[in-house]
Amino acid sequence: MVRLFEYQGKHILKIHGIPVPEGYVVSRFDNIQEAIGRIIEKIEIGKGVAIKAQVLTTGRLKAGGISFASTVDEIVSVASEMFNKKIRGMSVEKVLIEEKLEVDREFYVSITVSDSYKIKGPVLLFSTEGGVDIEEVAEKYPEKILFMPIDYTKGIDEHELEKSLLALNIPSNIIKQLVNIMLKLYEVFKKYDAHTVEVNPLILTKDGRLVAADCRITIDDSSIFKHPELGIEVPRDVTRPITDFEKIAWKIEENDYRGVCFFMQLVDDIGEIAKGGYIAFHGIGGGACMLAAEALLKRNFKLATYLDTSGNPTALKVYRGMKVALSLPGIEGYCLAGAVIANQEQWYHGFAIVKVLREYAKYKPGFPVVVLIAGNKEVETHKIISEGLANVPLRWELYGRERVFDIDFIADRLTKLIEDYKQDKVKTGDIMDFVRVERPSEDELKHYIWFKTTTGSEIYIDLRKCIAPVCGFACVKACRWMGTGALKIEKGKPNIVSKDPEALRRLCTECLACEYYCMLKGGGAIKIVVPMYGLEEVIKKYYHLYR
Repeated sequence: MVRLFEYQGKHILKIHGIPVPEGYVVSRFDNIQEAIGRIIEKIEIGKGVAIKAQVLTTGRLKAGGISFASTVDEIVSVASEMFNKKIRGMSVEKVLIEEKLEVDREFYVSITVSDSYKIKGPVLLFSTEGGVDIEEVAEKYPEKILFMPIDYTKGIDEHELEKSLLALNIPSNIIKQLVNIMLKLYEVFKKYDAHTVEVNPLILTKDGRLVAADCRITIDDSSIFKHPELGIEVPRDVTRPITDFEKIAWKIEENDYRGVCFFMQLVDDIGEIAKGGYIAFHGIGGGACMLAAEALLKRNFKLATYLDTSGNPTALKVYRGMKVALSLPGIEGYCLAGAVIANQEQWYHGFAIVKVLREYAKYKPGFPVVVLIAGNKEVETHKIISEGLANVPLRWELYGRERVFDIDFIADRLTKLIEDYKQDKVKTGDIMDFVRVERPSEDELKHYIWFKTTTGSEIYIDLRKCIAPVCGFACVKACRWMGTGALKIEKGKPNIVSKDPEALRRLCTECLACEYYCMLKGGGAIKIVVPMYGLEEVIKKYYHLYR
């Protein structure tokens, strides 16, 4: 689920006719004095303003994330102070400055999805006590709570809602106003595919208005594409800004739903990772991933990444995810803890592992790698990895199903390899050699057969290096066996089955098998160039951390 900031949620409420306080958002990089000039046009500062840190957490008031002021100097001082501290460990990038309301009474109202087997749908929750945790009120004063399941096919029954509110002794003169707000909240809930739309507190002002003083909205991440106006780059449920590496990883997943490539940077401070002592963690299967990660944490490993590639992703998708994980500065080891007997065809992971680690070895020779991978095509996958990494200058070890339930052993082996790696003090190369995308020049292209795949990668066959038929057309056989037959034999050489770029784009399944077997049995005539959605530019941004 994706959480919206308070100011985003209030904007949505406002355009749907739900009253919110007059306010203005000020960014860390804004000139506060100039911003206040615009604020004065909306708010009568002398009556007081609330200054609220825009961070994705609850309990901001106790944590110093909400303060009040009544002069320009006070606003500048309080806002500046907020920008220079952390609220519950989170940096403040924006503050919301809004009118201070004259409170007569506070309510709580939300519409959320109940996963109870008896409901499995939206419920309306209302409390006559707002501004506090709803759980606390429900436990101590259940008579102050309205819990109303909503029939999604019919919506909210207004008459039934009015009766229920009257039963809670809500003043009759605000019932219509309150019902109207609840109906509009439900419209927001439906329109944005929300999991939760919560207003706490919903304030009754002394002049008889109901105003949403605070709100929390969480949205199903699968529906974010329908709402570009929200400006959400990466639909992840995180309480901190998305990192540059996570943005790149999301682009891998965004338009390719063949399996999963879920990547999170577990330490958001890239400078901290660069100091060393962290490993790149990669797992297969969400539950198995978490169990393996927890086992490594208990052994005092520091994980810089959480990468999950499951659900039968393509080899190219696994390759891209691994490349992002291994691109972080200061990484001292890589662990693929596939602690599950997977039913997906593991040889696609094998091709990806070989391609990315052969490239990485040029940057970090001797780098420690432990791979635990088991399940469908396990024997074939181990053969692919063993032959593909033979004589590659890495410290690598490979394990199968006999170690699936023995993460302690995997941790021991990784510990030993990392110790040996540190003792050798092998000089690393240039990170740009790992991430730089290089293509044949225009003059060279006349010697190549080439085409683009679905996600923009390019497959080049250099006919000058091709040794067919001596290799037994290893690339064509691999494409037919592990792919969908994008290559064919023509006049004693490999060729593409169609001149139609779109047909080829759809036909290639990005299994990487052609490049692998050409490298292993042929003349290394095939090169797959993989654009990494701006990874090279991000590396340049942090280049000083790799030295």
